[in-house]
Amino acid sequence: MKVLLLTNSNFSSHLTSEHLLEAVLKQTALPGNEVHVVQMLKKDGLLTLPSSVEGLNVTTEAVYTKPQNKTNLLTRYLNAVRNYFHCRKALKTHSDSEAVFVQSTNVAGFAVWLVRKYIKNATITYNVQDILPYNLAYSGKLKKNSLVFKVLAAVQRYAYKHADHIITISEDMKETLVADGTDASKIEVIYNWSYQDELYENVDLTSVSHMFNKDFFNVVYAGNIGVMQNVDILIEAAKLMKGDDKVWFHIIGNGVYKEKLEARAKEYGITNISFWPMQPPELAPAIYSAADVNVIPLVKDVYRTALPSKTATCLACQKPIIFAIGKESRFGQKIAKEAGCQVVEADDSEELVEAIRKVQSGGTANKEGEFFLNYCGITENSRKYAEIIGEI
Repeated sequence: MKVLLLTNSNFSSHLTSEHLLEAVLKQTALPGNEVHVVQMLKKDGLLTLPSSVEGLNVTTEAVYTKPQNKTNLLTRYLNAVRNYFHCRKALKTHSDSEAVFVQSTNVAGFAVWLVRKYIKNATITYNVQDILPYNLAYSGKLKKNSLVFKVLAAVQRYAYKHADHIITISEDMKETLVADGTDASKIEVIYNWSYQDELYENVDLTSVSHMFNKDFFNVVYAGNIGVMQNVDILIEAAKLMKGDDKVWFHIIGNGVYKEKLEARAKEYGITNISFWPMQPPELAPAIYSAADVNVIPLVKDVYRTALPSKTATCLACQKPIIFAIGKESRFGQKIAKEAGCQVVEADDSEELVEAIRKVQSGGTANKEGEFFLNYCGITENSRKYAEIIGEI
């Protein structure tokens, strides 16, 4: 079978989604399929393929992109449209592809339209990692009754309607897609995975020992500090616990709101908190393992449109996790029941403090590793992707 993977990224930028795409590529090629990968690459980028697919029938080419304006939504959107427009040559060359996998993108409708135009008989699988424009609406950046929202939503709906298969990453996201008019029968929920099938055990913490003092109960957030993540709730919780000389908060990462959070922590007079720069992805297991509790927050209702990619790695590290995402979340209810994780409202810092206290006192059932093994295996889940892509 000839398969085309149309990406919105590449294998040399070391993005958080790279290991997901690599595993899908490997499992799709393993049955002997001929797989061609179209990568979005900056002019000075390196066109490469993962070493894990060496010896398999995998080829690649680059569509070169211009630097993005990260602060202007319209410019970013139009740039993304232009990038896919430049994929026309690759789509024409590989018009005999029998299956196409389209990686999650905010211009999905345009990408799927191009595939349908140039590869008419292919089976299209679209992967939904986040749901635009609903994520912008829930984060307060866009109103649902605005013309911009309606246009963006219509573009995405084209992709959902004209893709043969849709893979998304949580039950909440599937519900959002169905409520938006997508045929439920074509949607499959497959959780994202970590970097290995095995649990992280006896992790060497030397590389992060300078960050964590074992004399404290270390509360950790690690990741992007942007609009969707709602790291604010940790600052508010730290304010409530600033007199506790046994608890220390750690905010690890970069993003547009980091300076504001640092200023607020200073304004509140919080002394039991540290801000650290973003760490290399390979240190993630050590960071999550060194924590006494990891906190995964989201802006209110954003659980309906996204699930943080670090979730699987946190679970594999077998340390307690508090999800500050909202108790109505189906994923939250499932992980609370099966893994013993604490789930609190996205905007309730007092409830977060109570959850931290509960973990600190040992009052939680820690079955994070069991949940990971049951639902987040890299080999099993990427194989499910390959089976759907190839309609096996």
